[in-house]
Amino acid sequence: MKLIPCQACVAMRNNVGGSVSRPILTPTKRNSLLLTATTHQSIRHQAQLLKAVLKIVVLFSLLIGSLNVFVFAAFMVATFNFLTAFFASAILFFYNRSANLRLASWLTCLAVIFNVAVFIHLADGRNYSILWVMIIPPIVFFLLGKQIGAWLTAGVFAYSIALMAYQLQQPRQETQGLGALLNIIEVCTALWFLFRFYEGSRQAAYRELESLSATDKLTGLANRSKLDNLLLDVHQKRRDAEISSATVVICDIDHFKRINDEFGHLEGDRVLQALARQLKAEVGDQGVVGRWGGEEFMFIFSERDVASTVQFCEHLRTTIQNHSPSSKRALTLSFGIAQLHPQHSIEHALLCADRALYRAKQDGRNCVRCAERDV
Repeated sequence: MKLIPCQACVAMRNNVGGSVSRPILTPTKRNSLLLTATTHQSIRHQAQLLKAVLKIVVLFSLLIGSLNVFVFAAFMVATFNFLTAFFASAILFFYNRSANLRLASWLTCLAVIFNVAVFIHLADGRNYSILWVMIIPPIVFFLLGKQIGAWLTAGVFAYSIALMAYQLQQPRQETQGLGALLNIIEVCTALWFLFRFYEGSRQAAYRELESLSATDKLTGLANRSKLDNLLLDVHQKRRDAEISSATVVICDIDHFKRINDEFGHLEGDRVLQALARQLKAEVGDQGVVGRWGGEEFMFIFSERDVASTVQFCEHLRTTIQNHSPSSKRALTLSFGIAQLHPQHSIEHALLCADRALYRAKQDGRNCVRCAERDV
């Protein structure tokens, strides 16, 4: 049966020593923070793509220009290749100095489109030079977005169709040689580089967003959503007998409201951040620590019974007492411990840990208490 704490118990606990929990982020505020993080990540992703595209353009222009000089003796085309490398380098230099991502992206896309069109005309459409239009869609979509990318791509394809239709009206006999083979290889290689970098960048962005969605913004610890998922995972392992024991600990800073009242909320935030670093260092890879809400922290331990959890919490309590993370005043912690039993729900374990923490507050704070059924 799911146990729900009565309002009187909650009120009594909140009024012990005047401690009031900090407000927990609402889903709306959490989504707003994630949206902001997503926007910043998208801009950083686009900037990385811009630099990658410009470097690829410089590399390929120098390589193809060298081939046109030393293999094909096509000096006019080679000159154009080297000018392309110069302008791509200039755009990269401009972006590094100005950080104007929008303008640099437009300059890059227009430069690529212009260069491809001029190259095709210089080659007179021979040797599969028309294939170079295939590098334009990924570049304009990556850098300018879906809507503008769609229009520019449509224009490029219309140009390509018109050029092919014009050439069909003037049939000519020609043998495809080394130039055709190199054009195919170069286009395929350029596309491989572009899509490989894009996919790697996309996966890195996804991993970062996934991490942000599971991290408390203030302390850098696991947030409540992440802790909920970890509790589900550990509890399922207990039910499947994959682990022999598991404990959950709720830890609360004693008289935290006084720090906010006396020194301000900024000092309170600094205390939470310093304490979070200390707790994370103490826990290490023995378990998981996260911010449960306000001035409350949670520890989740697998393969650790109540006795060893009590021993760890006592060590942690004395460490914080003797080495306070606050330079303004001494800091103490109260702990409530409960087992994660396979035959009971997670809510039941949390309620037991919460009641144990309440008893620790009643017993004078700065102590460790276990759920009565675990003693």
